[in-house]
Amino acid sequence: MSGKMKTIHGIYKKHGREEFLEAAKDYSSHVHPESINKTIDEMESRWYDKAHRQTEAEKMVEDYNNGLTILNDADLGYVDTGFGMTM
Repeated sequence: MSGKMKTIHGIYKKHGREEFLEAAKDYSSHVHPESINKTIDEMESRWYDKAHRQTEAEKMVEDYNNGLTILNDADLGYVDTGFGMTM
């Protein structure tokens, strides 16, 4: 992977709304389909671990940078091959 993500907002911008929200569900039970900002705010303010060392947002960014999210799996993502479907 070239470059590391620093924020979950960066992950959202790279992958888009639907893919980001689907991936966020693996880290938070506070995903708001109607609002990306609300989802990001929730994830940045809620603890992922019981020891309160890492927020949900920090964990998602860490896992993304280590290739451990569904967004990193090429088989699960959309790839535009340039060939449109014709009927």
